[in-house]
Amino acid sequence: MSQSGLLELAHEKLHWPTPQEILEPSGAGPSVYARIAREKLSRTISKLSDGHGVQIGVLSANPQGDSTETPIALVCDFPTEVSEDTLRKTYQLAWSFSRTPSLITTEPNRLRIWTCYEEPPKEDDIIKPVINVSKREIESFNQVSLSGQAAETLRLHWADLVSGQFFQEHSQRFQRKQAADQMLLKNLKSVRKRLQKNELDDDTIHDLLARIILIQFLFDRQKSEGNPDLNENLLGDLYRTNKLSARYSQLADILINHRDTYQFFRWLNGEFNGDLFPGKGATEEEREAEWQTEEQKVKQAHLNILADFVSGDVDIETGQLSLWPYYHFDVIPLEFISSIYEEFVSKKSGTGVHYTPEHIVDFVLDGVLPWDSQEWDIKILDPACGSGIFLVKAFQRLIYRWEQAHPRTIQPSDLKYLLENNLFGVDVDAQAVRVASFSLYLTMLDKVEPQYYWENEFRFPRLRERQLVAADFFKEDKEGFRSVQDAAKYDLVVGNAPWGRNTVTPAAKSWAGDVWTITYGNIGPLFLPKAAALTKPGGQVAMMQPALALIFNQVGTAQEFRARLFSEFKIEEIVNLSALRFGLFKDAISPACIITMSAILPDGEPFTYICPKPVMTNEDDYHIVIEPHDVNTIYPQEAIANPLVWTALMWGGRRDLSLLRRLNQESSIEKLKNRGIVKTRQGIIRSDRSKQQKNIIGKQILESKKFPDSTFLFLEAKSLPVNNDPYTHSRDSTDFSAFEMPQMILKQGWQISSKRFQAAITVSDDNNRGVLCSKSYVSVHISGQYGSVLETACLTYNSKLAVYYLLLSSGCFASYRPETNVEDLLRVPIPESRPIPLNNIKTFDDVDECVRIAFSFKDSEWVIINDLFNYTLPDFKGDGASPGRKRTHRIDNSQSQNNTEPELTAYCEYFLRVLKAGFGQDKQVCATIFQEQTKTLLPIRLVAIYLNKPDSKGVHIKPIDSPDLMERLENLNKLYLERGSIEDGGIFYQRVARIYDSVDLNGVKIPTIYLIKPDKIRYWTRSMALRDADKVAADIMLRYISEIN
Repeated sequence: MSQSGLLELAHEKLHWPTPQEILEPSGAGPSVYARIAREKLSRTISKLSDGHGVQIGVLSANPQGDSTETPIALVCDFPTEVSEDTLRKTYQLAWSFSRTPSLITTEPNRLRIWTCYEEPPKEDDIIKPVINVSKREIESFNQVSLSGQAAETLRLHWADLVSGQFFQEHSQRFQRKQAADQMLLKNLKSVRKRLQKNELDDDTIHDLLARIILIQFLFDRQKSEGNPDLNENLLGDLYRTNKLSARYSQLADILINHRDTYQFFRWLNGEFNGDLFPGKGATEEEREAEWQTEEQKVKQAHLNILADFVSGDVDIETGQLSLWPYYHFDVIPLEFISSIYEEFVSKKSGTGVHYTPEHIVDFVLDGVLPWDSQEWDIKILDPACGSGIFLVKAFQRLIYRWEQAHPRTIQPSDLKYLLENNLFGVDVDAQAVRVASFSLYLTMLDKVEPQYYWENEFRFPRLRERQLVAADFFKEDKEGFRSVQDAAKYDLVVGNAPWGRNTVTPAAKSWAGDVWTITYGNIGPLFLPKAAALTKPGGQVAMMQPALALIFNQVGTAQEFRARLFSEFKIEEIVNLSALRFGLFKDAISPACIITMSAILPDGEPFTYICPKPVMTNEDDYHIVIEPHDVNTIYPQEAIANPLVWTALMWGGRRDLSLLRRLNQESSIEKLKNRGIVKTRQGIIRSDRSKQQKNIIGKQILESKKFPDSTFLFLEAKSLPVNNDPYTHSRDSTDFSAFEMPQMILKQGWQISSKRFQAAITVSDDNNRGVLCSKSYVSVHISGQYGSVLETACLTYNSKLAVYYLLLSSGCFASYRPETNVEDLLRVPIPESRPIPLNNIKTFDDVDECVRIAFSFKDSEWVIINDLFNYTLPDFKGDGASPGRKRTHRIDNSQSQNNTEPELTAYCEYFLRVLKAGFGQDKQVCATIFQEQTKTLLPIRLVAIYLNKPDSKGVHIKPIDSPDLMERLENLNKLYLERGSIEDGGIFYQRVARIYDSVDLNGVKIPTIYLIKPDKIRYWTRSMALRDADKVAADIMLRYISEIN
């Protein structure tokens, strides 16, 4: 039971999880978050004047699930009303905690939600919650009309919180850039920049920054009785024993004395050892020499910069007050130290190194190293460990598993054993390895009670050049990473491989030999077979990989690599992160994917292919949302033989894949070229300008970024400038026959304004003289007798069909850039039908209608083409305001004769069509749309499909009040949980749910399918109706077959 009683009320009225599931969640992932929150915050808050008795937990979207998803909120439940000072202190701690976007405080008469993405308030600042509701307002919820304050209370309903709607409506107060970890990252970056300007090398800068973080952690870390671990008393002892020349109370004071700073460092080195300090040589002389070198290198001016920073008197970059005093280093996530990789480790361009967001690391580890296990003595390798983020989080999970398996408290010796025997990393960057070592030390330190630091000869184990090695993973002379001598050594290999064009190292190339092909010099995919060689039979490899090289690329070397990989190892899952690319990576690198495979031969069973999409809210910063239509199954042989599956199933479904296969039977420019009918050429490439080709002088040229504004199907040659530049790239072709008439020019890039690709037939006064173009265009020339084919092709390239086909077939366009490569562009299908005169075509609608007729598309086929063009692609290329992300439309019947539910009605009509097509037109199937009658709407919609309901057909709209709809949804949620796995979460967490039930009509049970989905148009399109109905039809058939058997 909660202390305030408000959590019980929130459960009853707002359908939140029970107080028990907030304060002590049963799911492994949420329980870990709740335990960390209690350990980190309760000791400090309970010492405040009115903080005694506080209960701390987390509000998780799926409290009974095991995955490590960022909680919705940190929850502090107070037994009494608390002061502004206590709230301010609680907020500072929650901000430093950095693991949740919000803080919820409950008192006997009040519930407030605060943002953790704003700077903590200064001492005299007024603190402002995002929402503040009283106990009485929650009690009266559902009893009054939803207006005024009641509407605000509705925004606290579980459906709003778990769907992200609440954060979307208050997006201005949830900007990730002001979170504690992001602000500290910015602070450390500015300090580093200042130290670099003062001519201090990066290695030493890193060591100094690591030390001040460690020391501040010790100052902030509290013993069980609530006193700081490193305090004035201990510093006084160091003064009395002449280790320090003066009495100190804080770090900044020590730093302004060079001698005492290094005396303090030497003392800490004696206490902790490890890799944090100089003096790791084999002899006493060597160790002292290392100390002397650093002490001479680091000047007082450098230490003054650090002193200014940690004192909080000045921000290094802006000159304003520093936030350092507001950070609580015993609360800040220790794995954050690993995530400052891009600041601590100097990255050279072209190395292919990519920073891995923390929630992606948790996502990977949830699949291969879940919390809920007692198996702790397993060997884990990260072959590209970087700053150690995967190793740190794996270490935390091994500690948790050890604690689950043992009745006693984990001891420093146990932690040391785990570090020395279970975690291994290698990286080419020695600085990254230094960060990894430090990060693991901090993780170890956080699990040890402070009294052990000084009393029990606590020591860090040496890790560098032992468990953590600075080397090329593909070198076969490094013990622990040799393919033959160290084969089958590890239970699990995880990490984020470097990748990129021409990143392959000589060692990697030598290791690959003639066995594993390399595409465009990309080293990333090679990590998979090398890692598998080091993995025990049945052990797993889970790594981030370049999506283009691993799954999308269709060149011969990529296909050969893919075929061998899928034939030699059992692929279990591939998560295609391409659609999340810009949200995941600040530097917008090429798209990534996560592959999980076992080091055993494939057994022919399908693997899971998941393509999550962004929700375009702040939730994208810390959570991957996977919905049912994002998940597909693929057979290994299908993946090898049909590269279309990767792109088609990324943005479409099995219907789309079937349509693409049919379209590939049609003609295309590529096929005509292979028959010698067509000549094609990418435009002139200038580049190094070392070849002179005088025969291109005096010809009209299209070099602008887009066609002239007046261009629609035809390009007037006379409107183009004349080329006076004879210079091209040294390797540019001398064959200009593709620029002859008849000629069509294709633009490689997708045009934002028209949302289409563009092609035009050249019209020239000289019928034998075509136009030149730049490299962003492709010229197509065809023999005169085939001129009508060129016109038909021009129509197709300007149609919705070209956009549809290229989004589902071009890896580049589907995941990476708003353009295709030339090869993909030439594969666009062309109908083999009678000529279509272009002079009669006036609009894009005319173009689309001609193409629809020419290809004889069925209605269902044209629907999926249209929906991809109108919704899927704009959602991918757009933002939160794109068409498919808008709410569905509701039109009041009393004010309009139009369709009152345009999207949902069309959805239901197509859904019913599929069922009738499969089970007979005589079947009395009908649908009901539940329509809210209040202005404040829930973020989800509910539709019921009735099978064989007497005297009913078509689509009906049933008005319903929001409270009644919530009650109905809650009952369906209970039914969903009863029939499914409780660990999968309820309908609000799942977002998309399908529930099979029955309703009683005059004593007859009517089979009913309830469909629950977010109130966004993209979930309720006609093409989505086709996909959903296909699944329902398959479910019904399976049930029928099982009943027969």
